[in-house]
Amino acid sequence: GWRGGLHPGRTVTFDVQVRSPAGTPPAPPTVSLFPYQPVSLVSITRFAQARDFAQVSLTPAGTRGEVRSYRVTVRYPALTRQTGRVLSAQIGAPGDRLTATLPDGRTVPLTLDTPEAQAVQYTLAQYQPVELVERGGTYFLRGPIFERTPLQVDLQRGQTLAGGTLPPSDQQNFGRSLAYRNITPGVLGYTFNNYRRAFNETTNPATGRSLFFTWMTNTFLYAFLRVAAAVVLCSLAGYALARLNFPGKTLIFLGFVLFAQMVPSQVNLISNYVLLKDLGLLNLWGLWLNGLVAAGGVFLMKQFFEGIPRELEESAAIDGAGPFTTFWRVMLPQAGPALVALAITQFQGAWNDFFWPLILLRENTNFTLTVGLSNFRELYGGQGDYGLILAGAVLSAIPVILVFVIFQRYFVSTGADSAVKG
Repeated sequence: GWRGGLHPGRTVTFDVQVRSPAGTPPAPPTVSLFPYQPVSLVSITRFAQARDFAQVSLTPAGTRGEVRSYRVTVRYPALTRQTGRVLSAQIGAPGDRLTATLPDGRTVPLTLDTPEAQAVQYTLAQYQPVELVERGGTYFLRGPIFERTPLQVDLQRGQTLAGGTLPPSDQQNFGRSLAYRNITPGVLGYTFNNYRRAFNETTNPATGRSLFFTWMTNTFLYAFLRVAAAVVLCSLAGYALARLNFPGKTLIFLGFVLFAQMVPSQVNLISNYVLLKDLGLLNLWGLWLNGLVAAGGVFLMKQFFEGIPRELEESAAIDGAGPFTTFWRVMLPQAGPALVALAITQFQGAWNDFFWPLILLRENTNFTLTVGLSNFRELYGGQGDYGLILAGAVLSAIPVILVFVIFQRYFVSTGADSAVKG
């Protein structure tokens, strides 16, 4: 089907062609289902595996020259013999009796009418997708639904792979061990498999929902707070340094604004971390507070305000406007392009920020996208799953690309104009 997966009562066939040159053993390859599940702290929900429920067999399917064809058959017997309306559900919260949550939100008790169903009563995790049979108001467990069906084919010495229904995902042992991560991908899964995995393989065990959406929400929140703080504070500081006369103005600009841009943020790592830890702010709010004021944003706004004619302020002063009224009603409306450029740069910086989120964020529910994507490297025990990593990177880049495309005329023009005076 479109979504793929292995459902109870279904049979899946998989063909593989093996080349056996003269002199090699005519023995058929061995096939088996193997577990394939995330093991990192990003996703600690342990769903059932197809190998514990399905049966696999191998039969010859023909010979053409040196190439022998074999048909792999994966049978998944249903855990109940009842017939009726088949529907999908999720295993409910642990309790004295196994329950399931239906698509309409109702929680119903499950009847385990076979020894096979009773054997898995305490092995199914909460939020495990399952298939049920409804008959006369009673719901029978038909079996778990598996999103993927991992299959391994081990060839004999001297044999090589000549073809198959799907190309192998990995080849090891000099090409003799072939791993197929999913022989039931479906149309969407085969084409957009890694994009689907980015959402489905980051499950929050507390809610059963994808952590990828949580990371995206956290990143949007962090970027929004950074932009809001930069627009307010950088415009105020830039106007004060550009227009107001007060003792130490030059020292503040040189010693704080320029110096802060030249010193790497890693220099104050320990002091900032200890301070935020003592305040109990090792979370998104501490991350936002740590980058509350951007020195580059202050510099940008200062340069822009210095390019605005002073006659505007003089006219406002004649009308009796004070410094804040002049800033709010006269200068700030003129700074629209600079504010847009500031917002874009701050949004991009916050969205792509990695160092400080990695240091400050401890819980996987608080991660931003950059930190969450970095954990994809260890999702399967340290193996480099680059397809999954790149799919997540593409998804995370889409918002930044959209922001840049929509506001690029402000970004390009203001980046040059804001540094030109008079």
